[in-house]
Formats: sequence, structure tokens, C-alpha cells
Amino acid sequence: MTKQSKRRAKKPAARPARPSGPTRAGGPPRAHRPTRAAGRFRNLGFVAALVVAVIAAIALIGVANLLKGDDNSTTNANPIDIPDHTAPADGMALGMADAPVTIYEYSDFQCPVCRDVAAEVVPQLDTDYLATGKARLIFKNMAFIGQESTWAAEAAACASDQGKFWQYHNKLFEEQKGENKGTFKVDNLKRFALEIGLDEVAFNTCFDEGKYKAKIADERSEGQRRGVSGTPTFFVGQTKVNDNTYDAISKAIDDALATPTPSATATPTAEGTPSG
Repeated sequence: MTKQSKRRAKKPAARPARPSGPTRAGGPPRAHRPTRAAGRFRNLGFVAALVVAVIAAIALIGVANLLKGDDNSTTNANPIDIPDHTAPADGMALGMADAPVTIYEYSDFQCPVCRDVAAEVVPQLDTDYLATGKARLIFKNMAFIGQESTWAAEAAACASDQGKFWQYHNKLFEEQKGENKGTFKVDNLKRFALEIGLDEVAFNTCFDEGKYKAKIADERSEGQRRGVSGTPTFFVGQTKVNDNTYDAISKAIDDALATPTPSATATPTAEGTPSG
């Protein structure tokens, strides 16, 4: 045998192919471990599921709060009892028709400040000016907060047909529980009518047929023409009162009484000014 033949004989055999993964002694190749990317995908999936769960919980809380606001058993945080008015009532007006001063109140039955004014300011005006013949108050609907404001205004106008506008007016403010919470939904408005002794058939017919829908819309437009941007807003004659406190309104009345003018003593005629 030549040296060249011996060299070839000593050449080591080719190594076997390396398994695709680590091997275990006496067993098949071990499977590949998950990559870091796969782990990240799993983490993202967990986060997404957690976010969905949180959103669902928030939605359930919102629905629960909504239902709570629609619960007729819910009471006002500060319940009120508006006293009966002593001045003679005529539709949506309080006081004598020939009173030398006319006051206009633009109000929304869902407005919390209007509620306070109805309970505190108007009764004082009633005692000092309306019942004594010095002034007359005409209520105007400025129903702008929402659909429930419009429904409440229409219902109050229907109560006026039966001579009980002011009783219904007081009832609405006493029942007020916040804006657009379901307090003034139709079923409740009809229930309030029964509770103050209105004829059910007549009231429901008036409301369901939308007898005063156009009137309420007209009063809102009228208020906008007069520059009413919030409620309550008072006018003494054609003069807008810049505050809704008793002191501010009574001063405006006293000023009008001290200096009688056509705008203070007669039915206003300017465009956008309400008629008595």
C-alpha cells in the first residue's frame, strides 16, 4: 500500500447532519422553544382582553346610573315644597290683569336655578307685589335643555286648560331630579296630572294631540329674540333684569312703579316682546 493510499484511509468520515434542535440523551430532538415574538403576541392578547373587560365594566356602570336616574323613587338631594300662590291666577299669569307693572319670567322646568327661584323668589314676589295688585307675573316657557323640557312645558300648558297651571308648575319643580334623567318622560307627566286632580282623559288628549307644541316653540323663539340666553330670565315691562334675585327684581318693579311709562304699564308692542 502506498503512502497516498494510507492518507486517504486515515481521512475521517463525514460528520452526520446536526439535528434541527437540541437533543436529549436517548431521545428524539427537542422541539424549538417559543420565540420572544410569540410571547409578545400573547401579552398583547392579555392586555386587549383586559381593556375590553374594563370598557364593559364602565358601560355597565353607566347603564346602572342611567336606570337609577330614571327611577321614580329617587328623591331630590334637597327636596322642596313650593307654597300655594295667593295672587289670583289666570292661565299662566299670577296677579290682577290691570296691575300697573307686568313681569315676564322665562323659565325651563328642568333648570335647577329656576327650581330655586320658584321656591324662594316667586313666593316673595307673590306676597309683596302680585297679591297686592302692584304687579302681574306672566310665565313664559324657555324650554331649551332637552326633549323633557319641551314635554314638561306642553304638559303644563295642558294643565292650564283646567285652571291648574300653577299647581302643575309647582309639582314639576318639586319633582325635578336633574336634566334629562327621565323624570319628565310622558308617563310621569301624566301621573303628575292625576296626582294634582286633573281630568285624565282631557289632559291626555291635550298632550297626546300636541295642542301646545307650536305655542311652546313660539315662546322659545320669542325669548331668543328678546336676548334670553339662560334661565331664569326676568323682564319688568320691556326692561331685562340682570339678576334673578328677589332684590334685583323688586328694585326693577319699584323703579317702574315710581316712574310709570308705557313700557312698564301697558302690554309691550315691540317686536319679540310677549303679549299679556
